Amino acid sequence: MINIKFKIFTSYIEDDDDLKGEYGYFQFCVDDKTYGEYREDIELDILSMNIYDWFSNFVQAFILLKNNNIVYISDVETSEIWIKMITDKENIQISEIYANKPDGSHSVETDINLDEKTKIWEKTVKVQDFQKELVLKGEQYLSELKKLNSATNEYIQKLEIQLKEIK
Repeated sequence: MINIKFKIFTSYIEDDDDLKGEYGYFQFCVDDKTYGEYREDIELDILSMNIYDWFSNFVQAFILLKNNNIVYISDVETSEIWIKMITDKENIQISEIYANKPDGSHSVETDINLDEKTKIWEKTVKVQDFQKELVLKGEQYLSELKKLNSATNEYIQKLEIQLKEIK
């Protein structure tokens, strides 16, 4: 089972933000394993993540998994953590790994040779379950962004196009 949770930090929104609602908590859970941070009761800036980037990166990775059997998502806020996704078209094996980030690497990679130091955890989920959760929570996040920003915001339009592509 996969579950994505997010919480926008409304107390940190500035009028001049390019995208209001970009930061907050983002966590995904695969069975009993989790990555990210989510707290119902408090907004701690030190634990905030770029929610937008995580959704965009997961959608991009899902799109890439159609033609690649392995995709890596870099946690851009840490120096060595990657989320590794391997598919056999029916299932996606998701794992949290430690590996150095080569110079010039991007937030989502397919053709990269990583020297994996450690695998923290690994779980498998059905492709259709992952897709369903990603679309559901991605659309909920998009709805929240639309309340805080102009509908013509380029980031909103980009995420909207990405989500339509994986429906």
